[in-house]
Amino acid sequence: MGQMNNINKLPKIYRDKVIELLDDPSITQASIVEEINSLAKKKIISKSSLGRFVSFREKFTGTKRGVDTPCVEASLLRIAVGLETISDLLEKQRKK
Repeated sequence: MGQMNNINKLPKIYRDKVIELLDDPSITQASIVEEINSLAKKKIISKSSLGRFVSFREKFTGTKRGVDTPCVEASLLRIAVGLETISDLLEKQRKK
């Protein structure tokens, strides 16, 4: 298995923010990098690390940014990158 990318190594608060911003196609990758580094008050991600993460995400889900992903694929991505556990997803399903 390959090495974990820099986005996946970020503290959960920053990873969640990256995912949230990526889900909005009107926000550029450069803006996301600026926003995250500003929140952290230091450079914690680069344009290239975000680009690699976006490529990974698109490959994993089989979709491009800004296009709705099927719920199952999006859930698998969130599990794969450590943003959620299977228990979290089951709990969400019970609440629906």
